[in-house]
Amino acid sequence: MGSGKTCYDIDPAGDVLCTYTGDGQKEPFLATKTVVPTAKALLYAFLPAGYPHTVTTDYLPYQTYDSLQAFASSITSLLASRAVLEGLGVGSSEASPTGALILKITGDTISRIATILFAHRMGQAIEPECKFYRFLADIFNDAAQFLDLLTPALPYFPKLGVIVSAGVLRSLCGVAANASKASLSAHFALTGNLAELNAKEASQETVVSLLGMLVGSLVVRLVEDKHKVWGLMIILAGCHLAMNYRAVRAVRMVSLNRQRATIVFREWLESGTVLSPAQVSQRESILMNGRGELSSKTGDYTGFCDFSTYGELKGWNPRGYHRYDLETKMYFMGIWHRGGCFYMKIALKEGVKSPLAAWFDAVNHAYHFGSAFKDGLESHYESEMPLGYVAEEQKESIFAALTAAGWDLEANALETRLPVRVRVGERKGQSRICF
Repeated sequence: MGSGKTCYDIDPAGDVLCTYTGDGQKEPFLATKTVVPTAKALLYAFLPAGYPHTVTTDYLPYQTYDSLQAFASSITSLLASRAVLEGLGVGSSEASPTGALILKITGDTISRIATILFAHRMGQAIEPECKFYRFLADIFNDAAQFLDLLTPALPYFPKLGVIVSAGVLRSLCGVAANASKASLSAHFALTGNLAELNAKEASQETVVSLLGMLVGSLVVRLVEDKHKVWGLMIILAGCHLAMNYRAVRAVRMVSLNRQRATIVFREWLESGTVLSPAQVSQRESILMNGRGELSSKTGDYTGFCDFSTYGELKGWNPRGYHRYDLETKMYFMGIWHRGGCFYMKIALKEGVKSPLAAWFDAVNHAYHFGSAFKDGLESHYESEMPLGYVAEEQKESIFAALTAAGWDLEANALETRLPVRVRVGERKGQSRICF
């Protein structure tokens, strides 16, 4: 280090950790550490290193609301746990330890089976719809706690049913919450700091849960009247769900699931503009519109779209619905409609990695249904191309604009079950389609 130079140690956020002067030969070598205020140092113990540059901008709002909902949940869980202990016979001389043990074993057994079944059935849908499942998890949890409040007043066999039901709901909550939190954490982590981010979140939850338990212990001692307990549970559960809703609403996902892709494509069809993730987060619904709901420009035609196998597409013929088929080099599409309702199914061909272009076409066709169905189903075709057709070159420019707006087009968040592709081959001079 040359004479007259000053060097600094800085963290990822650019803050100076230590200042160095002198070279140790001609000038004394001095190191001066930056004094960090105690409150700031304590805060940094619970935030990812390099905050805010190592996480997305929606990290802090989400964690703030998430901490508030965890605080409310800690208090309600104590009230529910007390009710469960009363229901199992704690404090009663007539209660049977064996009966309580059987209740516990039965509830745990069925809840673990429910965990396996739910993870198998819904596991692939959680990441694309992580905001929905994060909120749904707490609905399950609160429902389980309200069931717990019923246990002291019920006889043995109804009590068994309630305990089992509450255990199943908690199992569903555990699967949905853990999987959706993992997806959200991956979204927040910007610099490969996923493990550290999860570790800091665990620290945050520990402190919040501890505070909740301390306050909850006081509440449990002061509130014993059944009516007051129910009233307090309703208030706390309402606060819990409201904070959780605000938390997931604050998240600005950059992957295009069905709802977000539909919002983006509809806006482009209507105004020619591409929405950013922040703009879409203000429009998307948490509990609704995640199934693939589509509608025409006027709103006269509404329906759903889903990805399917070739067999499902060709074999599904609901009674009373008109149908037509469309094939491109990327997919097969079937459209059924009756009155103002329609259904669409897409079977992607082998080699198609991203279903985004197919979903764009589905949104585009649905958008033009008002014109296409005006004179009958066949009018959906004009000049041998379906109404609403967009050239591949134009799609590429749209997708480039999406990338520039901050969307991650590499993440496949449109398919919510095992991706199936259609292989088209020929045999003995006849076309053969395998699926």
